Amino acid sequence: MSFHRNEKILFNRPRHVKRKHLKGKDTFGIYGNTQDLSLGDNSSVLLLEYSEEFPTIMSNFGMGSRIINYYRRKNAEDSARPKMEIGETNLLMPQDKSPFSIFGHIDPGETSPALYNGMYKAPLFTHEANNSDFIVVRNTTGVNGPSWYLRHIEHLRVVGQEFPSLDVPGPHSRKVTTAAKNRLKMISYRLLQKSRTHKIKVSAVTAHFTDSTDMQNRQKMKEFMQFDKTGKEWEMRSGEAIPDEESIRSMVKPEDVCLLESMQVGQQHLQDAGFGQGDDDAEGDAANQGRGTEQLLAPWFTTRNFLNAVQGKAMLELHGEGDPSGRGEAFSFIKTSMKGGFKAMGESVEDRLDAKKMKELGGHSYNVARQQRSYEESIRRIWDAQKQSLSSVQEHSDTEKDDMDLDDEEDLQAEIQTPRSDAETPASSRRKDDETMSQLSKYSSGSQAGKILKIIRKHLNPDGSFSEKQETVKGPRVIRQYLKRRKERHLAQVNLNEIKPTGDAEQDRIHQQFLIDELARLERNKDRRLARDKQKGLRHGDVVISPGSPSSTVPPVKSTGTQRKCANCGQQGHIKTNKKCCAPQPLLSLHVDRLDALFFHIFAGKDWLCPMLNGTLKADDVPGDSPFAMGAPAV
Repeated sequence: MSFHRNEKILFNRPRHVKRKHLKGKDTFGIYGNTQDLSLGDNSSVLLLEYSEEFPTIMSNFGMGSRIINYYRRKNAEDSARPKMEIGETNLLMPQDKSPFSIFGHIDPGETSPALYNGMYKAPLFTHEANNSDFIVVRNTTGVNGPSWYLRHIEHLRVVGQEFPSLDVPGPHSRKVTTAAKNRLKMISYRLLQKSRTHKIKVSAVTAHFTDSTDMQNRQKMKEFMQFDKTGKEWEMRSGEAIPDEESIRSMVKPEDVCLLESMQVGQQHLQDAGFGQGDDDAEGDAANQGRGTEQLLAPWFTTRNFLNAVQGKAMLELHGEGDPSGRGEAFSFIKTSMKGGFKAMGESVEDRLDAKKMKELGGHSYNVARQQRSYEESIRRIWDAQKQSLSSVQEHSDTEKDDMDLDDEEDLQAEIQTPRSDAETPASSRRKDDETMSQLSKYSSGSQAGKILKIIRKHLNPDGSFSEKQETVKGPRVIRQYLKRRKERHLAQVNLNEIKPTGDAEQDRIHQQFLIDELARLERNKDRRLARDKQKGLRHGDVVISPGSPSSTVPPVKSTGTQRKCANCGQQGHIKTNKKCCAPQPLLSLHVDRLDALFFHIFAGKDWLCPMLNGTLKADDVPGDSPFAMGAPAV
């Protein structure tokens, strides 16, 4: 919320609604218009603060959620039913599963509040608001303009990590195209309802889709409407009526809109991080090998991984780069292999391959039961750490933080940062002293506080002279794009053979990274070239050999051709009807050098005619071991 200078604000008295007037009414009766959804009345106020810096899914204005207080009974005889300040109570028997599946635990006799809706479920942690805190409400309508209200914070809750119930669709999935078609139907039907003749033009529909054309929309409208050639307008098909408002609203649900917006936010996040639009939503471990951390943290991947892990079809890393807290107080939804891929906190591959442990595991690199036990213990440890952190009532004073030395602050940031924090993303551009950030997300941001960019440009004056002008850029996204393009332009002019230390630490670091990337590129090209040559059987180490050569240490490549003998010439490798023949046998046994290998490669691919057909072999020269050869009768 922003205010203009010298702006005059008058706070109105909140409307008073008696509760007896709301009894017996359904949801549509209580919230008849958008004004009833505002805080400009005497309704109860619940303020939710999300602990995640970037929640995977967020509800839109007017969507409802339920507060459920889960209470697990101590035993079968326990008849207690605790009633909380807000929310409804749900009883759990001692043997019932946790409402958070395997990623949350409710001990006997414990009450755990949760925020529940059709898209996700998240634990809640109760806090008391300060007496000096209040809410400023601005309600703007097209008729009355802006109205201002002041409200006390009656209830304050901190929302833990979200556990999705639905998967976010990928950018190119069928759900996205289906939602787009249904939205076009909704707009077309509503335009038909408003039209007196119940006919519309395609241009009226295209006005709601700025990224499409009349021709594209015309093809989609053919699926549910018909074109009237007389008036050149679209109407309903004969015998079909315009759906009612309830049916039209059911075509695209509010939850579908939230999921699509989550997908768009994740796609924009990847573009801001420097990834192109070619990132697909392919599944499988092989598809994830070439992706970076930011790509693996896309919402369409994390939600799908979590749902598969709940069903026991996958395992998650739980900690590491995908941890949104950066301090081991939240779960990482990055997928890992179920065959020994999970590693507990502090465990490395070298520890797992230790000789002593290999002996204990019977020579295997992992044990299924031990891995599952370690997986469950890690889940419980992270859950307890999150509950302890978000339930803490200790206040972190900004004064104490400002008194810290710069070195101590950098050490603190180094301890709590993850590789994701170092990436140039919008997450790292948030200010550390931002009051809107939660306790969990404030310390997980990068060290980008107050960073600006000063650019000195030379301008040509009318008299032909140049003058310098300084420009200040404060937008993190603009700064990243400017530095990125400036770096690319500089590296494009750098000669690899002329790179030398300059004494500038930043410049030397860029050149060193450029050399490392260039060397890695050359190594990849070399490996691909060797793999192609090895597949052709032309290279082994540094010596070029021919397939089947006696001097070669590589086993001879088995021919994929036929082993039958020719009926004409009796030679092996071709038949009478096939005029293609392999290269002559003396040529295959030669040991050739690099230049001769090219000659061999060129001529071995040509069509060699059968010797009987090209005239190089006569019928009398045919060997007698031909399967169709008939010798003279014995005397």
